Amino acid sequence: MRALILAAALALGAPALAQPADTVLRNGRIHTMDAAGTTASAVAIRDGRFVALDAAAEALAGPATEVIDLAGRAAIPGLIDSHLHQHGYAMNAPTVQLLSARSIADVVNAIGERARATPPGEWVIASSLWHESLLAEGRLPTRWELDAVSPDNPVFIPRGGHVVTVNSLGLQRAGITRDTPQPTGGVIVRREDGEATGVLLIAGATSIARRALPPPPPAAEQGRLLVEAMRELNSLGITGAVEPGIPFEVAPIYAALRDAGQMTVRTWLLWRAATGEQVTRGIAAQRDWPQHPMLRTAGIKWLLDGGVEGGRMTEPYRIVPGEQTNPEYRGILLLPAGGEAELVGALRDIHRAGLQIQTHAVGDYTIDLITRLYEQVDREMGAIRPLRWTVMHIFLPTDAALARMARLGVMATAQNHPVLLGHNQRRWWGDERAAYAIPIRRILDAGVHVGGGTDAPVVPGDPFQSMWWMVTRGTLAGYRLGPEHAITAREALRLYTRDNAVLMGAEAELGSVEPGKLADLVVLSQDMLAVEPERIRETRAVMTLLGGRVVHRRGM
Repeated sequence: MRALILAAALALGAPALAQPADTVLRNGRIHTMDAAGTTASAVAIRDGRFVALDAAAEALAGPATEVIDLAGRAAIPGLIDSHLHQHGYAMNAPTVQLLSARSIADVVNAIGERARATPPGEWVIASSLWHESLLAEGRLPTRWELDAVSPDNPVFIPRGGHVVTVNSLGLQRAGITRDTPQPTGGVIVRREDGEATGVLLIAGATSIARRALPPPPPAAEQGRLLVEAMRELNSLGITGAVEPGIPFEVAPIYAALRDAGQMTVRTWLLWRAATGEQVTRGIAAQRDWPQHPMLRTAGIKWLLDGGVEGGRMTEPYRIVPGEQTNPEYRGILLLPAGGEAELVGALRDIHRAGLQIQTHAVGDYTIDLITRLYEQVDREMGAIRPLRWTVMHIFLPTDAALARMARLGVMATAQNHPVLLGHNQRRWWGDERAAYAIPIRRILDAGVHVGGGTDAPVVPGDPFQSMWWMVTRGTLAGYRLGPEHAITAREALRLYTRDNAVLMGAEAELGSVEPGKLADLVVLSQDMLAVEPERIRETRAVMTLLGGRVVHRRGM
């Protein structure tokens, strides 16, 4: 094996190899994640790229070379999150943080503390990163509980991407009364007497409240928060991320950071679309987009159903038991006004443009639908395999959908939603569907390519917690959902490295530690491939390198 590594290094050319490296990391256990599963003891970096491994790497240490002794630590390629709302992650930072809340009282007290420091009439906004399953009551707060601590400030508490709770003043600002009809593609949760509780479910309802919020901060402030967020992500070992569905106005903010050299996470942008017209705009915006090592255009994201609260199912389920009582509720299908015909037309346009599309599909009905439409376009316009079309989330895939995906080369992205959302999956979907949710083992065995991610800030952005879930199927509530669908630690790491690079068409430059590739590397606090599965989530990044440059260092 060492001979093969040396041969690969020699392919760079003898003169290049003779030049000392900028950095040599030695005395470690480097999981290269190459196709052969190579483990190296040393790696050399020059001009932002890996140039040699093992003895060949150590031989490139010159007088000016920075030599880093790993002292036996494990290292892995830089981690890529295939579904991370980086801009949303950044915008969450100044909001009220509720992830540590363990009761309604904790939530209410945190909101009250912020309200007392906020001028009357101004919004009090919480982070979306929390979940009612972690509260003793196991439910969302009501408008009346929030009114008690914030009578003079409207309150907006998102939970994940599909649930919002507001207080009475928030309902008033949104124009929601007891007479407001149920919106298309959403649920206003009500008491038996018809009064809205303050809980809004799925985009059709949550968007009503979102439209009442103040405008975002100036672009310069959003950029500053993005820079801080990227640094935090670096501290988690993340060097690459897919931004899954940006609004059009966010792209220039990223472009400004790119031009200023302030980006520390390689980012792929997917333009958000829900209509054919928005697809047309998204294609036009990407037509002349300059591809850059730190910022690349990737294609289109289409939202086709809800989350756990609104994934479109073949069989009924119940959300918010005792309040949402429609026995035939099957979730929400978010087709445009022109129906399937408009969606297919958009898919054809995306195909003509040679772009990737990633479609948000949670329920079994939705997954079947979008894979059939992908198949139709493949049949009409030519193979979609080279375009790497993808199904996002893929909670409940049928065997027929998986077979279709494998045949067409359709890929999937899997996130760790059950870590927080398992509580709701069990209560609303029933134990069988909850255990099956995101069956990565089954998806891989069907021959479908899978990329790993988190969906932060919907769920925590820690990739090691996500990989822990993939390996154990554990939840923060302390139980396991569908352990038969678990994968190995090496497979989980592959999803976050090599497989995500393939998903985004970047496998020639990223995803493994091999000579010639960009030098993104993470040094670990422990070898996640050697510890007991339960301990994987204890893993930390003690050093993160991006293109050979240290962007995070802690503990070494």
